[in-house]
Amino acid sequence: MRSLYVIIALMLFTVPARPGNFLISLFNEQSLSSIMVSAEKGRYTLTADGNEIGIYGHNELLYIAIRGDSLMVRDQSGPIGVFSRVSFSETLEFSLFGIKPSEPAAERSLYYGNLEVRSEYGRLSIINKVDEHNYLGGVVEAEAGNGWSQMFYMVQAIISRTYLYGNINRHSDEDFHLCDAVHCQVYKGRLTGNETIYEAVSLTEGLVIVNDDNTLITAAFHSNCGGQTVNSEDAWVVYRSYLRSITDPYCRGGRNASWHADIDGDEWQEYLARHGFDPGDTGPGRQSFSLRQPARQSFYTIGEVSIPLRVIRNDWNLRSAWFDIDVSNPSGMLRFRGRGHGHGVGLCQEGAMEMAARGYNFIDILQFYYNGVKVKQIDELF
Repeated sequence: MRSLYVIIALMLFTVPARPGNFLISLFNEQSLSSIMVSAEKGRYTLTADGNEIGIYGHNELLYIAIRGDSLMVRDQSGPIGVFSRVSFSETLEFSLFGIKPSEPAAERSLYYGNLEVRSEYGRLSIINKVDEHNYLGGVVEAEAGNGWSQMFYMVQAIISRTYLYGNINRHSDEDFHLCDAVHCQVYKGRLTGNETIYEAVSLTEGLVIVNDDNTLITAAFHSNCGGQTVNSEDAWVVYRSYLRSITDPYCRGGRNASWHADIDGDEWQEYLARHGFDPGDTGPGRQSFSLRQPARQSFYTIGEVSIPLRVIRNDWNLRSAWFDIDVSNPSGMLRFRGRGHGHGVGLCQEGAMEMAARGYNFIDILQFYYNGVKVKQIDELF
């Protein structure tokens, strides 16, 4: 197996020129009308409509709320004024600020970088201006959690960086790069500050995944494939040459490798009827409901009628579309016995964790799950 240190040294020989900061919309899927902002560490300058208001240090609070199409701002001393735009900018490196939504109430979150707030369509538009390192550290922890190896986090960091640059203009008409929700990449700021994660981001500085034509790939991933990944067109209709179904021996012992769910037989029959199945085809008994998938299939079929298994998964909120249906229960309940968790396309996180634990490096892992790809510096593409 190739030396990890040689691989990293060769790939990091040229440090790419990239945007210094990214604009991330926070609480993007929530309609917040008021928040509390505080300096958790370091100091921040409050600026309103281009005018400097003051310096705020540890645990000094600001209250920002919608007032018509403007913002009402006050601190612990009282009202400051009504403005159209306010910013909270660090004056010391490595400063950290907190946001506590007030209306509606939510948990407090911590963020690196700077903050800009404005009123937009009756809600607060909250933008975090953050560097790539701290943004990706937050994304990797939110998407992968804690307790894994540095090598796995390196894999996840490269995937997240690939998404960042591949979708950097996704919200350009809204004056930010990405949002903090699943719609883009989950980003919750600084969670535990896991140093292993931030080191993994640093060790993979600038690295992204490209197809054979040197374009950034759609680096899809999921929790557990159950032992076989899915072709992209079987999950999303769109064909991608690098998102091919493979047999995965590494994830089968993972915590999300199997699942089961019970569904009432009468409800299932009603569901099938709504999807065009003839009750005569399903018959008076329930043997026709039975399904066996030794390998992944795309459709559930009775007679001449079929439903895509991904549709069944979504309609019944199942963990995956790879399941068998056991009709043997005399109570009339159908037992769905499934494998995997998620859409099954691309990299299987629990499989990648196991590969990393067995000593595979990040290129081995990425090329196992993404067919025919290369790992390159982002500056080589532009």
